[in-house]
Amino acid sequence: MPDPVCWTQAPENLRDLKSQRRRWQIGLMDSLFRHKEMFFNPKYGVIGLYAYPYFFFFEMLGPIIEVVGYILIPLSYIFGILNVRYFILFFAAAVLYGILLSIGAILLEEYTFNRYPYLSQVLKLTLYAILENFGYRQLTSLYRFEGIFKFRRLKHSWGKIKRTSFTKSA
Repeated sequence: MPDPVCWTQAPENLRDLKSQRRRWQIGLMDSLFRHKEMFFNPKYGVIGLYAYPYFFFFEMLGPIIEVVGYILIPLSYIFGILNVRYFILFFAAAVLYGILLSIGAILLEEYTFNRYPYLSQVLKLTLYAILENFGYRQLTSLYRFEGIFKFRRLKHSWGKIKRTSFTKSA
């Protein structure tokens, strides 16, 4: 959605970030399981054939694939079955692809809405788009992974998050 219709507060510490991402993963799973009849169902058009499967495979199951990869890559190296050259090339391609997508979104938003009056703001966002691939992404994947395993126990309890006052600048 190019122009937000709702806003959320960014967590102020890692504990709140963990809680937020875990809750979001649980909410995603709850929604997907409640509407499982849509899965690859042409009756629901684009949502059933494309959107639902995307959220199921990439958003819901993605953290499992990522965390398993974080475990298997070092083990593969230790046991001598990791082709280091191929790994470095694949890792570089994956990170560059993620950076390209993030920077593309920033530039598209700036081109379309001209939200940032200073070039320094766009450059700062670009720096964050690069840095998020080194630690932040992995951390949020671990938090979402935890949400998958706590789904059954916590799906009816969203929990609480400490909030500070929220003001939206126009």
